[in-house]
Amino acid sequence: MGPNNLPTRIFLDTCTLNFILDYGECIFEGTEPPPGTNDRVVRDIHAFYNIFLTGRRAFWQLAISPFTYVEILQTRKLKKRLYLQKWFMEVWDYWLTIRQTAKDFPSFVEAENMKIEVLSSLAPHALNDIEDRVLICDALSYRCDCFCTRDWKTILKYREELRSLPIRILTPTEWWELIRPWAPLWA
Repeated sequence: MGPNNLPTRIFLDTCTLNFILDYGECIFEGTEPPPGTNDRVVRDIHAFYNIFLTGRRAFWQLAISPFTYVEILQTRKLKKRLYLQKWFMEVWDYWLTIRQTAKDFPSFVEAENMKIEVLSSLAPHALNDIEDRVLICDALSYRCDCFCTRDWKTILKYREELRSLPIRILTPTEWWELIRPWAPLWA
């Protein structure tokens, strides 16, 4: 696989936005994860650190959807919800800028039709959570190359059943593993 096959438009699901907010200091400033942090979390922190460092020149297109905001509003802790809302708005403004300049977005009707087709084609056991289905449909309608998630319970667990979808479902660490061999091109 060459650098032209790397995902460039990546959908960040809600748990990924939460993760980036929770570990923002480690991800954006390179500080060490808190002592006792489990290995999977540490790997994803380091992956995001490198992804964003490379992305300064590679220009990843990070996508989120209005439904992400709906999920954020369900955050029970008020202080965290306020931080998430602010973080969402920053990423949303970034995404809107991309949407305004990109020429490959479907019309509203095409996007809604695509969502209906995908929702009706997914076997119920593939994704039990309707919220996950909606987010994946949004990623598909935005023509994302990749759906980045840390949701091991309701998405990654069923990745094999989702292979027929025209999108890669990756963890942050897997995304970085795709980029790593080519990262020096953007250094």
